[in-house]
Amino acid sequence: MADPEKRANPSLPASDNGAAGGNGPASSGGGSSQRDEFKQRGRETAEELKGAARQQAEGLFSHQRDAAAEQADKVSSAFRKMAEEFDDQEQPLFSSYAQNVANCTGDLSQRLREKDLGGLVEQAQEYSRRQPALYFGGAVAAGFLLTRFLRSSSERQMQQSHTQDTAPY
Repeated sequence: MADPEKRANPSLPASDNGAAGGNGPASSGGGSSQRDEFKQRGRETAEELKGAARQQAEGLFSHQRDAAAEQADKVSSAFRKMAEEFDDQEQPLFSSYAQNVANCTGDLSQRLREKDLGGLVEQAQEYSRRQPALYFGGAVAAGFLLTRFLRSSSERQMQQSHTQDTAPY
């Protein structure tokens, strides 16, 4: 009897399954090559889908990264103006604090623009290995803030729709 793992359909008897000694259409070995061809096509299709998904994710990431870098530039600019205001008011301590924040956000903006998705993921993984407690705490805080933001957005939308529904015609 033939090995069930080598048969095209292990649930059928060997004589009906194209295994050695059978008289079915696959007995010439064509079923095995056809199966290999299907497997290869499946692998190729999976690779194509994986590549397309990766490309789409990188494109979306690139767009979001550029938007975040632009926002960081705006924050940096605001803090630079604040530092100038403190200088004008002869408040050197607050001016230096504002200038430090402006420099940090400017550096963040530049680093965001220089990194690709893989580089940022690698950097985050490296940081999580060096500072696991801080990384975990940051993840929890980010999750909390995201939840609050989503909840407040949802409540605001419900209030607006309720206001529109009850408005006099």
